[in-house]
Amino acid sequence: MPCCRPDPNDHPVMASGEVWIVNADEDKVVQFKPDTSTNQAQWVTLRTFHWRPPDYPIPQTRRRMLRNSAIEAWETMFKMGWERSSSTTSVY
Repeated sequence: MPCCRPDPNDHPVMASGEVWIVNADEDKVVQFKPDTSTNQAQWVTLRTFHWRPPDYPIPQTRRRMLRNSAIEAWETMFKMGWERSSSTTSVY
């Protein structure tokens, strides 16, 4: 029997597959969302927004990348001080 349970915050994928992370210092929000998969690969769309509450986020960029690369990017951003948003409603 394992002595401890895995922390759900350690893994970047939510049940819906969508994750929002926020960097208050840079006034940015990034959405990681699963995209259409192919036979060869799983894709993730990254959307970057400029955001200063209480205003709505302003779209800046949109990228599509392989799932493994997206997880790596999420982990790197998280280590650099980005924080996971508690819900998408807190972003909008």
